[in-house]
Amino acid sequence: MVYVKPPYVDWPGDLFVVAAWTAAWGLAHALLDRGFLVPLANSLFKAKTDADISLPPAGTRKKMKSAVTASPSDNQKAAKPSDDAKAVMRIRQKFIYSGWKCFAYSLSTAVGVVVLSEDSWWTSPKEWLLDYPDPTSWLMKTYYYIGFGSYVYQTLTVMSASKQSDFWGVVVHHIATLSVMAASYAFGFTRIGVIILLLHDCSDPFMEFAKCNLYMGKQKVADLFFILFALVFLSTRNILFPFVIYSAHEYSILEDGTRMPRGHGEWGNFCLGCLWVLAALNMYWGYLILKIAVMTAAKGEVEGDIRDEE
Repeated sequence: MVYVKPPYVDWPGDLFVVAAWTAAWGLAHALLDRGFLVPLANSLFKAKTDADISLPPAGTRKKMKSAVTASPSDNQKAAKPSDDAKAVMRIRQKFIYSGWKCFAYSLSTAVGVVVLSEDSWWTSPKEWLLDYPDPTSWLMKTYYYIGFGSYVYQTLTVMSASKQSDFWGVVVHHIATLSVMAASYAFGFTRIGVIILLLHDCSDPFMEFAKCNLYMGKQKVADLFFILFALVFLSTRNILFPFVIYSAHEYSILEDGTRMPRGHGEWGNFCLGCLWVLAALNMYWGYLILKIAVMTAAKGEVEGDIRDEE
């Protein structure tokens, strides 16, 4: 059977819109970084020595690093920041990166909540695929654009961020998420796609806000928001998300026993496979969160992101 394109799909126009949203996320990052986060970090974190060393905007940090690490000439000795200054600069960079992610995930989550609030289909799993291909409002389509742009931008920028122990897990997660979003959009599973995108964004603002407060020395606030993060993450990604996968398995079977979309069941199976990859990664991160919780209970406070490689 010939594949019928859902009415909301506009190829290749959708690709240009996604590219524009990716660029918009990059522009927003640069503006927030330069106009707010960098000045804030420079004012909050000052070294005991080398107090005049301030962290420049993201676009000039590589140049600064090259200047610091360059070999001095015979006639001029390059100034080297003290160990304390280096530590402060590292904290500033972490604070700025977490601040950006807190903003980005908060914005995406807010849009997702608005999308779901416009209708009630999300309250009943049977309705997720009832009118397949899913009716897709302009707001749902905009949310897809925002999500596509966000994850493409994250995938591009994660390569330049400080490497963490789950680096490849994050890369695989982003690729699997983009694959699920693309397939769900192209084959009419947008309702499930919207739910999955929201479930995977809504816990992150709590974690990033907790990390920002931890860097600022506000331990009690960091502990509180880490607890909130853990509760939201475990409930959305380790409980609700497997239920979404089960519902997708259960309600995507057609009357003849084949998988949606009709005539292209392999794409439905591909989407389900990507969902299980995401579920496995969520279980791994859930384990890390529980490990931090045990450490916190033993020591009485959150000490940092367990994924950091110092």
